[in-house]
Amino acid sequence: MKHQFSPDKIFAHKPRIKEWLRSGVSRPVTFELDVTNRCNNNCPACFGFHPGLDSAQMSFSGIKSVLRQIRAAGGKAVTFTGGGEPTVHPDIGRALAYARACGLDVALISNGLKLEGGLARAVLANCTWTRVSLDAASPGVYKATHGLGAAAFKRVVANTAALVSLKRETKSSCTVGIGFLTSPGTARDILPFAELGRKLGVDYAQYRPILRRHGEADIDYSTRRIIRDIALAGKRCASGSYKILNSVHKYLLIERGELGRNYAECFGHNFAAVICADMKMYVCCHMRGIARYSIGDLKKKSLAGIWASRERAGVNKAVDFKDCPPLCRCDSFNRILWAISTGELPPSKWPAGRNWEHENFI
Repeated sequence: MKHQFSPDKIFAHKPRIKEWLRSGVSRPVTFELDVTNRCNNNCPACFGFHPGLDSAQMSFSGIKSVLRQIRAAGGKAVTFTGGGEPTVHPDIGRALAYARACGLDVALISNGLKLEGGLARAVLANCTWTRVSLDAASPGVYKATHGLGAAAFKRVVANTAALVSLKRETKSSCTVGIGFLTSPGTARDILPFAELGRKLGVDYAQYRPILRRHGEADIDYSTRRIIRDIALAGKRCASGSYKILNSVHKYLLIERGELGRNYAECFGHNFAAVICADMKMYVCCHMRGIARYSIGDLKKKSLAGIWASRERAGVNKAVDFKDCPPLCRCDSFNRILWAISTGELPPSKWPAGRNWEHENFI
């Protein structure tokens, strides 16, 4: 079975691809949901927050309304993410349970600082997977990536260890992982991070390249040491129950210097939708808070209405790749969907079967 971050996982949803081919629109499979813009970390390169966002936070009734609409719109999975840090929302535990009760697969991405006690139990009881964005194996690198000191680092590590212990105690099937955004400034912790994950007993450690944010100059994507150390981490630390995962396709493109796009239009946003804490929807996660990339407001229109609206269609057509980071959220989808749209990848060449872990999270 292919791991949960395989770039071709969109093929687990062939009926949606065919729907898009027929009409130019697909019902989204996965929804990213920001229930709050508030956070208890101070990450210098925060991916989730944009100055155009405020300190908005959804009410629990608003969350329930959104989740019902997601299910009615054909959504299969929801990832509680940010935006802000989802665990600072006072109703996040109830929100996870309600999402599951709606028939959705549920996931949580968290910085781990509040992932303890009753909330930890709610995560393990309701989530298909959860990932702690640790991004360090030492207090020094943690300070550089999360803007907090050694006490916070130790607390997140302890919370993660306790979560793993509770998972074993409750026999939860929730996959627990830790994430690491790679850059030249964090490279020294790549191998120690894998060793830390093995010690903690998590299911996987995942590496991804950090991406530039909207409006920023291109960052240093150099990867020779990074790729070498990730490979070494896999050789030294991976075992049958502990995986070392990374965005192989992205690192290979970076290594070859192929940061451009081999497609002329963004199609991936048809399959993965973004809802922010102010109830506005955006064309993708990279465009949170950027007004011209808002496709609608759930305070004014239903999700189904937004998805079928001229406003959304207009924003989609107006996507300017100059605003997008290289190797963006939809890049792997777009490479596949473009090849399909041009006839280069006909249905006869699509992968057979359903061989992807966590297939509803694309």
